[in-house]
Amino acid sequence: MNENLLPFEKEKRSVLVKRKDAVTSDKHGCRPEDRSTEELVNYGIVNLDKPQGPTSHQVTSYARDILKVKKAGHSGTLE
Repeated sequence: MNENLLPFEKEKRSVLVKRKDAVTSDKHGCRPEDRSTEELVNYGIVNLDKPQGPTSHQVTSYARDILKVKKAGHSGTLE
């Protein structure tokens, strides 16, 4: 091997190709389109265009109450 290579260049790599006939075990989950509405609501992301006025915390609380979920939060600013 060439001694002038950077550490990541010295690693042997291979290309992984996703096979069309590949099957994933059910123990690892399911395809998004096969998930129930309840699963999507409980574990999904809702993008909101927050109106001027209510705080980010208030809008998060509204969404949690409307969707009837135990937990909800926001990332970053909604201003």
